[in-house]
Amino acid sequence: MATMGAVTGRIAALELSNKKPGPTTSSARPPLRSKQSSQTSVAKLLTKYAAPNLVHASGSMKSTELTAQALSSTVATKAKVTGARTYTGNTPAPEITLSFDIGNYDGGLELENEKRGEKIFGEAAQELALDSSSAQTSPTREWSLHNFDMGRPLGKGKFGRVYMVRTKAKPKYILALKTLYKSEIVAGKVEKQIRREIEIQQNLRHQNVLRLYGYFHDEKRIFLMLEFAGKGELYKQLSKFGCFSEKRSSRYIDQMADALSYLHSKHVIHRDIKPENLLLGLNGELKIADFGWSVHAPGNRRRTMCGTLDYLPPEMVEGKEHSEKVDYWALGVLTYEFLIGNPPFEDRKSVNNTYRRIMKVDLRFPPGMSAEVKDLIARASFSCAISSIFVNLYEQLLRHEPQDRIPLVDVLGHPWIVKYRPKNCNRGSEVY
Repeated sequence: MATMGAVTGRIAALELSNKKPGPTTSSARPPLRSKQSSQTSVAKLLTKYAAPNLVHASGSMKSTELTAQALSSTVATKAKVTGARTYTGNTPAPEITLSFDIGNYDGGLELENEKRGEKIFGEAAQELALDSSSAQTSPTREWSLHNFDMGRPLGKGKFGRVYMVRTKAKPKYILALKTLYKSEIVAGKVEKQIRREIEIQQNLRHQNVLRLYGYFHDEKRIFLMLEFAGKGELYKQLSKFGCFSEKRSSRYIDQMADALSYLHSKHVIHRDIKPENLLLGLNGELKIADFGWSVHAPGNRRRTMCGTLDYLPPEMVEGKEHSEKVDYWALGVLTYEFLIGNPPFEDRKSVNNTYRRIMKVDLRFPPGMSAEVKDLIARASFSCAISSIFVNLYEQLLRHEPQDRIPLVDVLGHPWIVKYRPKNCNRGSEVY
């Protein structure tokens, strides 16, 4: 898939187990297998180590106090584990002593730093001297590499490596530490883009948006303290199996629509939704992870062309102003790719043909897709019964005119989404 300058790399991690398939298309690969039940309890236990907001010591609560409060709040309803003993009810829970193996550190940061990157000076150095302890809103404590036990590598990004780390101080948070080389950022002329990405992501709080807990820098590098997405890249799952079942796809789109609604309420347009920019949390929940092309646009109108070719909406291809509805279009493309395994307008022989197909909304459905999902993506002929009243749904995600695209609130209430949503689920917490 052609990209147009995606800034950040993706975090590689553990493989996601799979569910039984729903109806598949003619291009589908072997069906997804059912998940082992034993993995669920392990994943839930590991979530106890997910870091809350690491607030500055001068704030209302220290990080250790905040964590203790978060853990103790669950004592009345959940069991606490230490060794072989289980505690329930209102009995004060003992300290959790479970250790989590972060793997062996390969010394890569030091080795890479000897050969890679250069010190920068002047205005660029000041612009990239990024430290969350001096942030104007929600400052954290001061951080440095000495505060972490280094673990196994998770992957490589365009501007540096990503490692699993654990804070040395209790309660020993598990994080993904991402490095960015300042001189390479300057060479790529993306200083403002990096700052914007960090500023946007550090203020987002949603269960389906990857959390940025803090950041710091040294002479040559910027370090981002990111939420550890325990089950890795969604794109790897899609590549492995070719496509997803309708049930699994519907649940992912449900979470995506909820997360995008949140972003848009904060006047953030993502502009680069695609499988490569999505990760999976410890319980299999989806996480939007890359904000390299995101923009904070209170006016909701932009002209910059960005993102990935196969996901570009007609208004961007035609060089017109765009709004948050570019994310609606991308959600439709994502739905199609989940089910078929390829973007709907992709033409591998010609970029120009891809452009033409996008502008014409030249959409072709292979056999096997349900009427409900076709209606959500692009077809207006499906009728459904809601409260005994039949209605025709005339808005879909892949419509040429942005104002004709189905609002996200209606996506969340669409029959194809509701059909597969778990009963009484807390969206984003269900296990796949």
